[in-house]
Amino acid sequence: MMGKGPPGLAELGRKLGLETCLEFDPGMLVPEQRVRDLCREDKCGNYGNNYMCPPHIGSLEETGARLGEFRQGVLLQYSESLDVKTDWEGVLRAKTALHLKVLQLEESMKGRGPTRVLGMMGGSCALCEGCTAAVDEPCVYPDRARTSLESLGIDVLALLARHGLENEFRADRITWTGCVLF
Repeated sequence: MMGKGPPGLAELGRKLGLETCLEFDPGMLVPEQRVRDLCREDKCGNYGNNYMCPPHIGSLEETGARLGEFRQGVLLQYSESLDVKTDWEGVLRAKTALHLKVLQLEESMKGRGPTRVLGMMGGSCALCEGCTAAVDEPCVYPDRARTSLESLGIDVLALLARHGLENEFRADRITWTGCVLF
């Protein structure tokens, strides 16, 4: 589903293979403690071990203030058909693909006038095989690393539902959600 968005952005989204590139109000991104608490449970193993995950990314109040600085946004989805239960490499490849697409969209937006652009992707940052936060070394890609909506405390499933977008987990298809704010 391609939305209106800034001129040429939907076309770029299509060229990048995005299924969704939909303009939305960043005011809908309200960090919630119950979502952030899922990070604290650390089922993924990234809490404190990834610079783009809590507690490294700041409090909910700090996150909310940062998000409140943006007036426009584009919600993104990227999908690949694969066996989600057995093809873990494919799942990670698709996640990294969305991350790179978010970076491309950020660069495109900067070339269209906005001076401040913030991209977010699905899941934890996966540019490196293992984040250097786990060994207390500086981030290898500080200009390219991005947080996820979930790590900021955003209920992504509810956000997708509000826009009538698919929010079901499927065994035969992985769909990653991200956004670019400006």
